[in-house]
Amino acid sequence: MSTARPFAYNPSPNAVIEGTEQVGDLAVGTPTSGITNSPIFWNGPDEELGYVIAYPVPAGDHPTPVFDEVTSYLGFKGTKNMTNPLSPSTFLELVNSDAPSPPGPFTSATEASIFLTTNGYWNSYPTSGASGDFNVTISQVGSDVVWNGSGSFNLAALTSIGTTTISAGYNADDAIWAIGQEVTIDKYSGIITYPPTFGSGGAGVTSNTGSTFGILPGGSGRLLYVPSGYVSNTVISGSSTYGGQTIAGMGLTPGTYTWSWGSGENASTLVMIII
Repeated sequence: MSTARPFAYNPSPNAVIEGTEQVGDLAVGTPTSGITNSPIFWNGPDEELGYVIAYPVPAGDHPTPVFDEVTSYLGFKGTKNMTNPLSPSTFLELVNSDAPSPPGPFTSATEASIFLTTNGYWNSYPTSGASGDFNVTISQVGSDVVWNGSGSFNLAALTSIGTTTISAGYNADDAIWAIGQEVTIDKYSGIITYPPTFGSGGAGVTSNTGSTFGILPGGSGRLLYVPSGYVSNTVISGSSTYGGQTIAGMGLTPGTYTWSWGSGENASTLVMIII
């Protein structure tokens, strides 16, 4: 039995399409999702035959097997015809064949998968244990370091405490940070568990896109900062770029760091991965 899912090109700032996951400019359905024409969805390759990578084609000129004159805004790569198509080493080989250096070549399939997702490429390689309700990935992209965040926050266990204005930045020594341009945001307090540090130092941001959010100090612990008027469990995303920097030069320690609050159906987890 084959396992495949539908994909569509859904460039920002378009809203997330109901029933799909937004990865970069791609709307990704599930194996049981239907196919629609608004926008046009294309069924991806069978994931039981190998790992799949889906990527956007902004020019809309990618050829398709339907008719010679029909092109699409997305394409696929896969390990189907490679030796051991469902082996982590095979997936790693596929990613490293095109990955820029730095941060490639990768030595971990999980890191390779996270790098793809951070850069808007969906892939089917499992990264269980490395994700939360909201995920922030910090990776080297050419000569820059890019912070990408996406997902949703459950605010049920937190308390609104007003508004303030923030912009992107970080202090690795205290594991506090923000992503996004300078805007007014909403503040939430509560019992938030947090890592004590994710390195040492800081650096100046050069550009931002998308929403503004972050974790900053307040009271006896940490506060969650979300876009003004944010509705609990709404999917958002944003990124900040530190031009002309490296992970090491910014004082960032590679690893996985977790912030969490609430319990049961009100639990929410934010996971940061520094590659």
